[in-house]
Amino acid sequence: MTRRKKPGGNKRKRRRPPSSNPKPPVGSQTAALDSGVPLWLDEQGMHAVVPGTPDSDVFERMTEIYQQKIRESPMWDQMVDEFGLEKAEQLLKQCRAEPG
Repeated sequence: MTRRKKPGGNKRKRRRPPSSNPKPPVGSQTAALDSGVPLWLDEQGMHAVVPGTPDSDVFERMTEIYQQKIRESPMWDQMVDEFGLEKAEQLLKQCRAEPG
């Protein structure tokens, strides 16, 4: 008696899609908040690993740090040149840390 092969039995296993919660990369792309929370950037934006459920104070502090980093970057100079200081400040206020 011969066994029948299942359809697709010889196919290789498919790789799982990348995790929606990627591990922080090692190297220059990482940083840490004052509290030692890992922070990194990738194609999807900025990420942080925070234990538990952060309260609004944590998001406010993260927002302050994020906005300060933007002010210290070449992008800030471009925003001021293109839109003027007042409009650049309004745009900067839209850059906030939010729960993901």
